[in-house]
Amino acid sequence: MNVASWASTVRSNWETVFPRCREADCGSRKMWTRLYWRRAGIHLENSWYCSPQCFEHAVRRSLTCTQSALPSKTQPVRHRIPLGLLMLSRGQLTNRQLRMALDAQRTSGTGRIGHWLEQLGFATEQQITAALGVQWACPVFPISTARDNCEGLLPLPLLEAFRMLPVQFVPATRLLYVAFCESIEYTALYAIEQMLRCRTEACLVGDSAMTDALGLLAESRRPADILFDGCRDAAEMARITCGYALKLGASEVRIACCGEFIWARLECSREPANLLFHRRDTAPQGDTLHLTGCRGSSRPVAN
Repeated sequence: MNVASWASTVRSNWETVFPRCREADCGSRKMWTRLYWRRAGIHLENSWYCSPQCFEHAVRRSLTCTQSALPSKTQPVRHRIPLGLLMLSRGQLTNRQLRMALDAQRTSGTGRIGHWLEQLGFATEQQITAALGVQWACPVFPISTARDNCEGLLPLPLLEAFRMLPVQFVPATRLLYVAFCESIEYTALYAIEQMLRCRTEACLVGDSAMTDALGLLAESRRPADILFDGCRDAAEMARITCGYALKLGASEVRIACCGEFIWARLECSREPANLLFHRRDTAPQGDTLHLTGCRGSSRPVAN
């Protein structure tokens, strides 16, 4: 081993045993301070911070960047064949039936076309789900084969907001299958990959199966997933995140943007905790905190 390689190995091992705080303005650069704090620090993503003050500053910067990435409004995907035309081309609908469903949708101002096709008796839920699978080029997952090792992986408010469900996790390859029932939300899949450090594959299930599964999750006891409505200030969110990280003894925190949510995942010794900051277009005065397990979380109406 040459001198340069040896020096690099020694430096790497030194940083592992005595990590250096990544906060530029940190005053804990001295050796004795690093020895004292090395067991008390916390990781944000892949960077280590020696004290709550340094960690909170880093979280604030991360949240500021994440807030700027939040979309003003979720835009529907335009490049896919409309579901009605797809079913018409497959011989599952007539022109008259499609026009009647579109008229009903236009008159009501709510609901997806698949909902009205089913309500009018022109198609079954199974036919609509199969057509969605063709539209999104995704397999239809038999939800009866879903595995229990997915329970608690994702916070319930996100599952309800995106109408999605983790249905199978393969630990050997860290592959997570996530089911949707209306459309595939790729921003949510990307956030899940960041937070769980895994790969994701999308699939589809029927709307009624999704509703039943989410209802069961809402009634069952889950880890503490905490939802804050109307939090917009990065400094306030950083204080909340830092407070929970210290309270729960988190060793690492990850932050990601997920649709209209800022999601902070706290890796704790017992079980992970999730903080969700939900941005609303018209935020109420003050912030509201919700603990999952209580009914009453609303689901956005799909366009």
